[in-house]
Amino acid sequence: MTVQGKFCWAYLILALIFGVGYYSTSVAAQTQADGLPWKVNASDLQAVGFHLPSNMPTVSDLEVYQKVVPTHQEFIIVWDPHTGYDHPVFREQISERPLKHEFTLKQRKKDVKGNAPFNVPMLFELGLEVIGVTSTGKVRGLANGPSLLIRPDLPPAPGSRPQELHEYIQGKGEIWVSLPDDPKIEKLVLLLGHPSEKPRLEQVGMVDLTAMSAPK
Repeated sequence: MTVQGKFCWAYLILALIFGVGYYSTSVAAQTQADGLPWKVNASDLQAVGFHLPSNMPTVSDLEVYQKVVPTHQEFIIVWDPHTGYDHPVFREQISERPLKHEFTLKQRKKDVKGNAPFNVPMLFELGLEVIGVTSTGKVRGLANGPSLLIRPDLPPAPGSRPQELHEYIQGKGEIWVSLPDDPKIEKLVLLLGHPSEKPRLEQVGMVDLTAMSAPK
């Protein structure tokens, strides 16, 4: 083998080593990011019966997809999470009362120009996440909703006693979310976050976009 041939083989081997190393590092970094306990990931979605498409196996892939779509759709959803109140109430006042799982789709606006905004989905206590899914349960859109929990953080006045601060739960209100204008999305699923020793999501509602009553 000539000197030039040996040089070519050595260069090829080095390229392969660095290429594999870079790929492994990138995959490891992405896996680590998707495995953060406070961040919604593929396993959290699978635990409630939904899964990401094979061409978008991580939430990071879904984020990239939402940032490049040319159009998106916007939704306004109405939810009264507990019976009898249209304003925030003390958390302890309704702690024994289960949340209502009834949602109303008030408005749907399709073919809106621009990508679908994406914020890092996190498992906040009683934080709402909205996903757009296909008929087979594949997730093709994800958006952060508001948190039902209100925690006042008011410092006591100088010289006064510290006051007992109550946590509040939101009353009836509207939820605005934006998802990709993807024709495969047939349902909206609403998930509530429960961070604890083992963070999890709870499905609290579903809106069928194929129903005749769904606003267009």
